[in-house]
Amino acid sequence: MRRCPARTMVTMTRSPRKLAPGSALRATLRQLLREASRAVEGFPRDPAGQAHFLRTRVKRLQSLCRLVPGGGAWREAFLPPCRDLKDLFAETRDATIVQGLADKYAPGEAHHLRAAMTPDLTKARHLCDFASGLLADYPDWVTIEWKDIADRAVGTYRAARETWKEARRRNAPDEAFHAWRRRVKRLLYQCEYLGGRARLARFTRRVDRLGETLGEIQDVCMAEHWLEKQRGLKVPPDLPRSKKALRERALHAAPVLLAPKPKEFRRMLG
Repeated sequence: MRRCPARTMVTMTRSPRKLAPGSALRATLRQLLREASRAVEGFPRDPAGQAHFLRTRVKRLQSLCRLVPGGGAWREAFLPPCRDLKDLFAETRDATIVQGLADKYAPGEAHHLRAAMTPDLTKARHLCDFASGLLADYPDWVTIEWKDIADRAVGTYRAARETWKEARRRNAPDEAFHAWRRRVKRLLYQCEYLGGRARLARFTRRVDRLGETLGEIQDVCMAEHWLEKQRGLKVPPDLPRSKKALRERALHAAPVLLAPKPKEFRRMLG
């Protein structure tokens, strides 16, 4: 049960590399917050769809704010409201996923499921406004250079590389693949933002495909976990087989992306 990913990146009238680096990054973060705010307002009309869209916007925010060089103290203030905003809509996300699992593995039983509580939309609006204020408060946007942003992305690549090494260990637990997936998604969002060069575009497409495979593994893990908690239901044998095949696919695809040393990735960024 693969969730429908939000593929559309924030639209900018010009390539970010043709703008002042700090201004381009701030404009992208601000646009993501605007889109999250619109999702809050649209939630009553489409709870599942808008909750998913908001969470993808916030995940991009969390990823791209890590590109701000020398902004550790600012990031410590900016990330918590982003996390709280995303978490407000987690119950809606979970209920949607469980509904899909029930429809697939326990047809006719979905009516027993508890509906998700409506998130506090007033609090969500406040968090959006608070995060927007923190963007305006950061004093050093004008001093940021593209070189510094690219150096920050290398740290993300390094983290994805390290979590891959953990996941490829013999009998690696599900948690290792989940941690790998999170770092790969963060790398994807940053590469999509930095884009432009042909080699980086090819790399980004491959990272996207790897992220999709890791997402499918996560879906299987969630299905196994949910089924194990249901009385009278057993985990069908095709699920463990599917997870094994997906793990092999991900591990086979990873070396071309993550075996090169970080300095090779840095050269690709230009």
